Amino acid sequence: MLPIRSLERIMLFIVLWDLCSLLYLQGLPLSRRSISEVQLMHNVREHKEMLERQDWLQLKLNNIIIPSLNDSQKGKTNGPSIRRLRKGEGAAWILN
Repeated sequence: MLPIRSLERIMLFIVLWDLCSLLYLQGLPLSRRSISEVQLMHNVREHKEMLERQDWLQLKLNNIIIPSLNDSQKGKTNGPSIRRLRKGEGAAWILN
């Protein structure tokens, strides 16, 4: 049986070794990623970017002011009245 002093030194050495290993490996992957994992991460990033672009475009389209079609068909001479797009009305042409 080893004396307690030796066990304490061995435990200290193991703890220090683990800490140094963790600091050395920080930020590095433990193994290389497979091609399917890389492709999946790429697809997820592209999907998120597409959703962000659609949200941005929807916000911009909601702020567009267009003349009302009913007023222009009635033949008013004062000029067409102005209305805002309703939710979902502006982006319908994008999906087609």
